[in-house]
Order: sequence, then structure tokens, then C-alpha cells
Amino acid sequence: MKKIAQLAVARPKAVIAAWLLLLALAVPFALQLEGALKTGGFSDPRGESVKAQRTLERAFDEAPNSLLVVLHSKNGSVEDAVAPAREAVRRDGVSAVTDRATHPEWLSKDGRTTFIQVGFTSDNTTVQNLVPDLQDDVRDAVGENVQVDVTGAPALDYALNVHSKEDVTRAEMIAFPVLFIVLLLVFRSVAAMVVPLLMAGVTLMFTQSIGYGMTQFTDVNSLFTNIVSMVGLAVAVDYSLFIVKRFREELAEGRAVDDALDRTMRTVGHSVLFSGLAVVVALSALFIPRAMSFTSIALGGVAVSLVAVAIAVTLLPAVLSLLGDRINWGTLRSRKKAGEQAGKGDAGKSAATDGRTGGSADGRTDGRTDGRTDGRTDGRTGGRFSGRPGLVLAGLVVVFAALAAPAAQLTLRVPVASADILPSDDSARIGMERIKQDIGVREMFPVQVVLSADRDQADALLRSTADVASYAKTAPGADKVQAVTSLGLPAASLSEALADPSGLGADERAALGQLWTLDGDRLVTRVVVTPGADPDSSAAHHLVDDLRDHLGDHADSAVTVRLAGATATGSDFDDLVLRSVPLVVASVALLSFLILLFAFRSVLLPLLALAFNIAVVGASLGFLALVSGNDDHSINSVTPLMLFAVMFGLSMDYMVIMISRMRESYLGGLSHRESVLGGLARTAGLVNGAAAIMVAVFASFTSAQISIVRELGISLAVAVVLDALVIRRLVMPATLLLVGDRVWGRHRRTAPRALAPEQTVAPEQAAAPRSAAATDGEEAGADERLPVAEPTLR
Repeated sequence: MKKIAQLAVARPKAVIAAWLLLLALAVPFALQLEGALKTGGFSDPRGESVKAQRTLERAFDEAPNSLLVVLHSKNGSVEDAVAPAREAVRRDGVSAVTDRATHPEWLSKDGRTTFIQVGFTSDNTTVQNLVPDLQDDVRDAVGENVQVDVTGAPALDYALNVHSKEDVTRAEMIAFPVLFIVLLLVFRSVAAMVVPLLMAGVTLMFTQSIGYGMTQFTDVNSLFTNIVSMVGLAVAVDYSLFIVKRFREELAEGRAVDDALDRTMRTVGHSVLFSGLAVVVALSALFIPRAMSFTSIALGGVAVSLVAVAIAVTLLPAVLSLLGDRINWGTLRSRKKAGEQAGKGDAGKSAATDGRTGGSADGRTDGRTDGRTDGRTDGRTGGRFSGRPGLVLAGLVVVFAALAAPAAQLTLRVPVASADILPSDDSARIGMERIKQDIGVREMFPVQVVLSADRDQADALLRSTADVASYAKTAPGADKVQAVTSLGLPAASLSEALADPSGLGADERAALGQLWTLDGDRLVTRVVVTPGADPDSSAAHHLVDDLRDHLGDHADSAVTVRLAGATATGSDFDDLVLRSVPLVVASVALLSFLILLFAFRSVLLPLLALAFNIAVVGASLGFLALVSGNDDHSINSVTPLMLFAVMFGLSMDYMVIMISRMRESYLGGLSHRESVLGGLARTAGLVNGAAAIMVAVFASFTSAQISIVRELGISLAVAVVLDALVIRRLVMPATLLLVGDRVWGRHRRTAPRALAPEQTVAPEQAAAPRSAAATDGEEAGADERLPVAEPTLR
């Protein structure tokens, strides 16, 4: 990285020109990303329900995709609207149109609501794109007195795509003005505020173009854009904040621009590199489930993190090299006044900072003097608990345990048979809820037991079918059961009728054809179980589990048995998430441990980092359980793993910045206590500023219309607040003080190295007391340095 940074400083115009050229090439592709994204991916592609559904589609010639056109009369009977609606839905790709003529139960009791099922041979994406035109055509055909809403899986997917784009746009419109204000308060300089925002904009645009390239090779979910904006804004602005602030401090100490950039990139640049690596490692764990939704989130998070780091170590130094001292342009108050105010207690020395702003670069600290400042100067943070770290830590552990306790009540459930994930005024959701309210959705989403056997095993298949149907009739949560054994045919002649149905009546043959068929050399039948509750309910999921347990205990080796249906698909996905949790947690923990072990040369520090992060994730999930608003405290199955991976990676920013400063002080000759409290005093403000940026970004996504994005925004915002204000300011220093200097591993405090002549500190300067403004713990001095070995991270 050193050579890359040096190139950016030596040839800034060439580096900037190269990035501008890449950006110009990327923009056209980034603008095409929206149309290339897909929805779905909330199923286990290797689950038995997916395999069973494919068997049903192949054996019974069922349409792989279908739309439901819901008709609701505002004034009276809807019967007259059915015929024109049937004609309006016909177009290329339509394989079947079914209505209340063959399914009388599809008409509501008051006759005002019905729906038409339109089957397509086309793929899901093609059907999605037909939704707007099909809805307009039906509305024109039935007239204004009939309300038309198109729903069904492709329509729900189409709505998800639309609202995902709206959510990202809305969140960015909220986040950028808030970031504008936060950065202006942190830097108190217009130029310093603008630079991180520009870096963030380039990061997002470039990552979106990469995303379009990914869609040419694999399916990418629309959640890609949400995670790119959410993580990209957070890391791009934070990394720029760390580097710009350190650069301004180097300039304030009188160094030349090139020297200031060199020192900045050798210290903070390394921290940014490790932080970005931690984010990439954490989000890469989401590849483990191998489901499109998780894979898309991982692709977006990894891509935007890598781009943010690349920009931070190349484009940003080049821009700062050209700006030089102009990075302070537009300062909101005079630098002289700020220096005088902060330096009243420091023997006329240029003072460190404005403690009230927690990170303003207007103040200037002499790192050589501050490096030996006793940690007791931090009267607002460490001084409050430095004498009783064990008591403070015990109290905070109890608090976090209480916050995390409600998480045990959470139910993970992906909504595959409802539209609750969409906003209440969306047409696809209105249509689904209209069917649910006026007609009922249970018969539309049955649990189907799919049985198959070799052609010569018809008797074994029939016995298994009879056993499944008999058990399903008495299974808790089951309402109705339909199978070949319940068609009313005499048991003695059923085998003959199945072998040769020509002797049956037309209606009997039609009913039999929907339940028993030949698929190549395999016989396939199904038992259709209508649940007594909605398909996304706990009762329906319990029914699926109960059926699977029975099938596992009474399986015939000659018969293959699988469950299909929306509830079974959702259950398989939930199981996939639960199976993946241990492996995701273990891989993230192990790789993060190795990264921090390499960074800090200590075993205890990585272990403490893991404990802190798990505490934050648990507490934020507990908070989410409290605000979920559901009787069963159910949240989307995707949310916990996303929260864990994203938060685990992002929290490493704070860990690396704060611990590296404390460790640097310890290796430079300060006591363990002085290193911990002094490092806390000099990094608290910077962490507060970075946390404020992340909270602003995540909080902007709480306005999302898609429930999973809203859940993630809420939980991440809470997690950042807990991490920055409680873990890093209280729990971490209290723990470090309690553990003692063995936390630094085999390294021991040593005398400072010999200083170069220009670095020599006069004795009276080293002994001079710091001013209150320079030591109140509010200043973001994370990057102030001791005159000893730099950088801390290799």
C-alpha cells in the first residue's frame, strides 16, 4: 500500500484522471443495474421443497409462474367483469387461464370479489415485466367500477424491485444532507466536508457498475442496491474522515503536504486497510448459505468495501495532494482563535483540539507532548470508572444481558406466502390481502406431499399415499386432505382405475389426472393438505414439521417422498439460515481473530473484540424483538445474519483505531493505565464522529418500505450507538484496565527510542500540563502520535 500511496502523492493528476476515466466508463453500466436485478432468492435451492415443486411442474404440466388478477366490484356483483378480464389477460407466454367457472370457491360469498389465475411458460423476470401492462389492460377492459389488482409471486417480486429502488433513493436523499451537517460539525471546514461526500459518491457509482457486470454472470437480488448504499455510504465516508482528519492535523503541525500525506497513509492508511479487510471478511461469510438473497448481499457488501478502500488509498491521497492547505478552505471560525482557546493551559503550545466538537481539525496538538500525557486528564470518560473497572464492567454486562434477553423470543420466518413485506398501499399487497379477507388464501397455498416411485412399484406408492393421507387427516393444523384414496373410488378397483382410467367418467378422470400421473419411468402422485391457518402462520409451519417427522418415521424405501408448497419452501429457507448460523459465526470469528492477531500481536485483544461484537449484536437483536410489533416476535430470516456480518465488519473500524492508539502509547513507554485512558481520550471524539455518520446512514433506511431493509436499518443504527457510546467508551476501557497489561501479549513497555533532532521535546514542554480543552475526552485525537515506532499496524 505504501507504494500505491506514494504514486498517488507523486502523480496526483494522473491518478485523478485515471479514476475519472474509469468513472466515465462505469456510469452507463451503473444506470442499467436496476433493470438487471432480480427478486426472489428466499428459498433453499437445494431444499426438498424446490425439488418437489420441479417434479410437480414437470409431471402435472403446471405453469412455473402465474399471476392472480383480483377483481373487486365497488357496487355489486363482479360476475360480469370475469369474461372481459379473461380476454384482456391473453398474450404471448400465457399457458392457462383459470377462474371461478372451474373453481367456484374463488368467488366471495357476497359475489363482489373473485380472481383469475394466469399461468405463464415464461421465466419469472419476463412475467414480472408484464405486470404493469397486464394490469392496465384489465382495468381498461372491466371499467372503472371494478378495482383491479395483480398479485402472485411475480407481481410481488416486481413490487419489491420498484420499492427497493425507491427505498435507496429516499434513504440517500435523507442521508446526504445529514452527512453534510455531521461532517461540517466534525471538520468545521467546507472543503474538508465536501471531500468525503465526493469519495462516497464515486464509491457508490463505481460499485453499481460492478454490480451490473455481476448480473451478466449470476442472478443478483435487488437487495444488492440497498446493501451497497447502506454499507458504502458508511465505510466510504468513515474512511475519508479518518484520513482527512489526520492529514489536517499533520498540516497543522507545520509539515509539508507530501510529508503530511506520507505520515497519514503510513498510520491511518494502514488502519483503513485493516478495517476494510475486516468488513470484507465478515460479509464474505454470507456466501456460506448459497442462497441468492445472501449471495447478493455478500456481493454488494464486499464490492463496495473493496472500492471504498481502493478510493481511500489512491484517489483520496491524490485529491489531498492537490488541495494541500486548501483542505481547510471555508473554515467556520479562525484557526488562530481555535488554537488560542485550546492552548490556554499548554504553555502557549499549539493546542490539540476543540473538545466540544469531538473531532474538529481546527485545534492542533503537539503529539510529542500529548504522547506522554497521563490518561487521568480524561475527566469525562475514563476518570469516572478508572478506580472501579470491575464494578463498572459487571454492571454493563448485566445491562447488555438484559437488552439481549428478548432476542431469545425471536422467530425467524421468511414471508413467502404473504405480501407483508410490501407497503400497505401497494397493489400487489392489496390484491393478496383482498383474497385473504374475502375468499381466503389457505386453499391457494396448500402443503403438498409429493410421492414418486418406479413404474413397477404402483402398489407400494398407493400404500404410502394411503398412509400419508390417513395421517394428514388427523394431523394438528390440517383442515382438508385430498388424495387418490379419497376420490370415492372403491378400494378394490382403485389399482385398476389408476392403471387404466378409461372406464371412469370425465370428471373422475380429470380429478385423477390432477393427483396421479406418469413422469417418464416414474409414477408421481400427491396428497394435497389444506392447512387450517394462513400459510405463513406458526400453525402452518408446525404442520409441515409434523408431516416431515411422520414421513421420516414411516418411509418406504421404494417411494420418494418430499413436501412442496409455499410454507414448505419458507420452512426450508428458515432451516437453511439456522444451519448456516454456526458456520457463519465461526468463520467470521476465526478470520476476524486472525486479522486482529496479526494487527496487534496479542491473543487477548481479538478475543475481547469478538466478545464485544457479539454483545452488541445480541443487544440490537433484543431491541428489534421489542419493537417488532408481532405477537410471535417474528422477523425476516435474513435479518440476523445480515446484522451480524455487517456490524461485525464495521465495528472493527472503532476497534482498530482505538486499540492501535492505546497499544502505540504502551509500546512507547506509558503505563498500561495511562495508555488505555490516554488512548480513549484521544480517540473518543473521532469514534463519535464516525459513529454519527453510520447512525445517520442506517437511520435513513428506517424509512424503507421493504420490511427487511427497515429491520436492518433499525438494528444497525441501535448497534452502532451501543458500540460507540457504551462498548468503546465504557466496556472496552473497563475491561482493559481489569485485565491489565497482559492484554498486549508478549510486548512489554520499553523506553522511547532516540529522537531525531527535529523531534526533540524540551523537558518543560514534556512536563507542561494539558489544557482542559485538549484533554476532556471529546477531541478526536485518535491519530495523534507518540514519537515512537509508527505505524502500529504492519
